[in-house]
Amino acid sequence: MRVAIGLLRDAAGRVLISRRADDAHLPGLWEFPGGKCAEGEAPRSALERELREELGVEVLEAAPILAITHDYGDRSVDLAVFRVDAWRGEARPRERQPMRWAEPAELGGLAFPEASRAIVNAARLPALYLISPDPASAAGIDRAVQRVERRLGRGDIRLLQARAPGLERDAFLDYARRLMAAAARHGVETLVNAPYAWLDALPPTGWHLTERRLRALSARPQCSGWLGASVHDREGLQRAMALPVDFVVAGPVEPTQTHPDASPIGVAGFAALCAGASCPVYALGGLTAKDLPRLRAVGAQGIAGIRGLLD
Repeated sequence: MRVAIGLLRDAAGRVLISRRADDAHLPGLWEFPGGKCAEGEAPRSALERELREELGVEVLEAAPILAITHDYGDRSVDLAVFRVDAWRGEARPRERQPMRWAEPAELGGLAFPEASRAIVNAARLPALYLISPDPASAAGIDRAVQRVERRLGRGDIRLLQARAPGLERDAFLDYARRLMAAAARHGVETLVNAPYAWLDALPPTGWHLTERRLRALSARPQCSGWLGASVHDREGLQRAMALPVDFVVAGPVEPTQTHPDASPIGVAGFAALCAGASCPVYALGGLTAKDLPRLRAVGAQGIAGIRGLLD
């Protein structure tokens, strides 16, 4: 069964959801608007038709963001998920389905079909993912924390990765604790990029996997928050999706100062990765927030970066 799904946000950032009918498959669960593709119908065309029939809106701008296959046992579904950035008309429940605009933070506490897990993640995750600068030594921690906290004070960062490959364990844990405290003051969620054993010495947090750590895992580890991973090619993405992780960071898209020897994949290469992704994908490498529209147009969840987002 092929299904086209739309992720719609209102001006306040709330997400449109509706409740499945009592006589439907998986009755009573919450879902995102959309419906079945007719035989031979392209997913984008099905999305436009379904949202017109279901909500009375005309889709103006939409980008494909996820391709999800899930087997429920009694049926298998292929979901083509679009982020609908613009539409004409006021969304109303034309089929009398219970419908409401929900805050992204509350979606994790609602009951959705299992196939919608990645869509919920995409709805909850922000567009910018800041990665902390590497102080290189304990002497540089104060300045690095101050730079990050100044950036968090602008209010548009909601996700932070504590990363510092140049620090030894004790110095890193000090840095991570201070970054997490700063993040908490600004309502920002954190992930830590470090050996898994180090997380025991920190407050509850998410874990960001390097591609080397990703390749060493055969099952999803226990994690208090988000589980993210860095990937550079299709093989890495496949490993991440199979684990599964909550999102990936892919790149470098453009040349970077931190990895001058890495070959950039370009926007076209990034778009090719996104085309088959069943989890949200952030673009990384030589990018700033100004690049957000062109990367989101090819399927990116958003932009991840150090200098490009920090300075």
